[in-house]
Amino acid sequence: MLTLKKCILLVLFLLPFSVLSQQTTENQSAKAAYISDELFVYLHSGPSNKYRIVGTINAGESVTYIQQDNESDYVEIKYDGDKTAWLPKQYVTFTPGLASQLAQIKSDYANHADIVTDLQQQRDNLSSELRAVISERDVALEQLEQTKQTYSLLKQRLDATQASIWEKPMVLGSLILLIGLVFGLLLPIIMPKRRNKDRWM
Repeated sequence: MLTLKKCILLVLFLLPFSVLSQQTTENQSAKAAYISDELFVYLHSGPSNKYRIVGTINAGESVTYIQQDNESDYVEIKYDGDKTAWLPKQYVTFTPGLASQLAQIKSDYANHADIVTDLQQQRDNLSSELRAVISERDVALEQLEQTKQTYSLLKQRLDATQASIWEKPMVLGSLILLIGLVFGLLLPIIMPKRRNKDRWM
């Protein structure tokens, strides 16, 4: 009787470790998989079509591969959260199906479309700024040309004014008078010295 109790206690003691070991093995063998591109596939409760049908799964749907039964070539999968079922191995693939690829392509296209829209907006903004800079440059060049013309006109007027000043008789007479005045003021200062020297001689 004691031996039976010991056996029962030993079994109860080892049972959690066995379950934990089985879960660990399942987690290690579990990997992402996809349903191949059929319309839908029947799911069975066991590794054969003799087991009852528990549902269907659509083509391209993402599932988790758990294990394979080599005798029947059925694969156990996990789907819809924690549900498990069996289906023929031929319907399971480890590469995304056309439906998944199409969804990924659509997502990538949407992202690229957003990027293209942003780039077009940046291009339009840069084009607008470039047009504004070109307009400012044209205005500056026009102002520079006007400034050059004004400078040339003023220079011509100044040259003409200087030439006309020297051509006027009144100006020439005033200049001769000024020279004569200066010479007349300097001459008496120089001449008396010579006269005084002549007298003593």
